[in-house]
Amino acid sequence: MIEGHGDDIHRYEAGMVRMNFSTNIYQQADHSALKAHLTERMDVINNYPEPEPLSLERMIAERLGISADCVMVTNGATEAIYLIAQKLHRSVSIIPQPTFSEYADACRINNHIVTYENTDDMKVLPNDRVYWICNPNNPTGNVMTKGIIEYMVRRSPRYTFVVDQSYEDYTLKPLIRPHEVTDCQNLLVLHSLSKRFAVPGLRLGYVTGHPSMLSLLKALRHPWSVSALAIEAGKFLIGRNDPVIPDLQGYLQEAQRLHDALRAIEGIRVFETKTNFMLCEVEDITSTKLKYELVHEHGILIRDCSNFTGLSDHFFRVAAQSPEENDRLVIAISQLQK
Repeated sequence: MIEGHGDDIHRYEAGMVRMNFSTNIYQQADHSALKAHLTERMDVINNYPEPEPLSLERMIAERLGISADCVMVTNGATEAIYLIAQKLHRSVSIIPQPTFSEYADACRINNHIVTYENTDDMKVLPNDRVYWICNPNNPTGNVMTKGIIEYMVRRSPRYTFVVDQSYEDYTLKPLIRPHEVTDCQNLLVLHSLSKRFAVPGLRLGYVTGHPSMLSLLKALRHPWSVSALAIEAGKFLIGRNDPVIPDLQGYLQEAQRLHDALRAIEGIRVFETKTNFMLCEVEDITSTKLKYELVHEHGILIRDCSNFTGLSDHFFRVAAQSPEENDRLVIAISQLQK
């Protein structure tokens, strides 16, 4: 795991960061009901949790309309990434860049040959290939067409495809549905309850796929990897199934407004996005210096993207917040650009 993931607010003194644009997760979620429920259920910490979170897996499967053996709950989507890399050790992993760094980190730890090229030349790459696709992609906000992914998976049954849909609840573009993957033995789809319900501190994710694939992953899962409180929270959230973003379309419209306002600043390039977050490039200052000045002079935290493979020290990422906060970000960057 590299240093410098988004939402590194823990690095700063309490109260220093007043507006957090560095995390892609929705910041205006109302967690009062969840907190009240967990307060009443704190006794679960008195005992070990389930060695495997089977009860939560059953709830998720029922909600999705698939068999429970097609679901595997993990300690965030990140645990799933490392388990998959472990199971497919010594494979060749194709990881288009820029994207989430944990794919490459997990693959290297498990002796994969990692390449960033999307070549199909059989003379170049061995037959045991794993394609890692972040969709929607972090940090760009791009969304690959669902039909293209389905075509690749069906066309290449000898290859394994790992599609990370952790931000699936932050886009209106059609993505792969869980019931569409249960008959594919070469496709695993990652999901994030942490992002869906805006509770990243609880570390909750799950994988959907063919039962034969998931049984191999479950054999590698450490016992008690998901805490009792996380399981309890997951059951509560899945049971209610309330959308954490009340108006996704309106939120994405606000993200587009932020996108256009940032693009209007001289010296700032903003890439197109289909989500709430966007990748930006600044000409006259490094992203590290921009981040430093924004947080120390304005209490605004952004994501420095200089440690993404394929990006220079002039790239940063922001996620839309409230209209007032978005306006303050635009004003602050405009002032620093003068």
